[in-house]
Amino acid sequence: MGKTINILSIDGGGIRGILPATFLAALEERLQQVKNDPNIRLSDYFDFITGTSTGGLLTCVYLAPDETDAKRPRFTARQAAEFYFAYGGSSFTAQENAGFHKYSPEGLEAQLRLFFKDLKLSQLIKPCCITAYDLIHTEPYLFLSHKAVGDPRSDFFIRSVIRSTSALPGVFPPAKANSMAERPYTFVDGSIFAYNPAFFAYMQAKITFPQADSFFLLSLGTGLATTAYTDAQTDDNSEKNWARMLANIAFDAHSDMVNFQLDDIFKNKPASTYIRLQPSLHGLNKEMDNVAVDNITSLASAGEGFVKTNEKTLSDIVELLTRD
Repeated sequence: MGKTINILSIDGGGIRGILPATFLAALEERLQQVKNDPNIRLSDYFDFITGTSTGGLLTCVYLAPDETDAKRPRFTARQAAEFYFAYGGSSFTAQENAGFHKYSPEGLEAQLRLFFKDLKLSQLIKPCCITAYDLIHTEPYLFLSHKAVGDPRSDFFIRSVIRSTSALPGVFPPAKANSMAERPYTFVDGSIFAYNPAFFAYMQAKITFPQADSFFLLSLGTGLATTAYTDAQTDDNSEKNWARMLANIAFDAHSDMVNFQLDDIFKNKPASTYIRLQPSLHGLNKEMDNVAVDNITSLASAGEGFVKTNEKTLSDIVELLTRD
């Protein structure tokens, strides 16, 4: 049997990305302990990473090259989790006389330019897939780092990639981005069609590694609301209320359907493994744009609690990643 291809997929979810980020920080640190090597990074064990929205941001942070060694990652997974504390508040800048889109993109764009400078998609250290929706050609668009290598038509600045995958209608206005070949695009958030991008992760990994006969897919969510909608919510006929409710319903339904499909696919592949982890949002604010310090702190604490309650699963993941 050949090498198992390890895939990581991270859902959309705005500031709630701190939940999977906290779990992945613990996973990286556990790998370091097991291998007795503090220099180990997630990218040493995952062959392919996929993300939507906040998951796309994390993908780029995990795969950004070091400034002195283009083959090694610049950041630790713990630093990726800390990104939300450092940049969350300044990324969501309320628009004056806001219409449908709540926030100006200026704060986010400034932080992305500061953080990633002129880093390009083609420079990421491992193959990855980041989702967006192309409004000009009215179709899903996949930013593929391995496809961007040597192809300026598919290559973009990382700051443009993240801005595009984060342009959720109602939150940020559409993102206008040019490829390195100066081809213009207008994008909105990939959550429109891939809130849970795990199916795309699996399919693209199969294309990228056509000789592989086994896969390990780790899919991480950004929190599941476990409380039912109240009568007050369903009786509120305002456009704003129902726009929010329909978006949440669509995201949750899509996530569940992808999980169901992958469960069905992997149960017929005994040499492959699929793990889906979804923290509960019970007692937490489920809004994607609540960047108050106390909310970010609560999410981080919930993330640490999720790690503790999933110690066995964390150990199983480490074993799967480090098997010969």
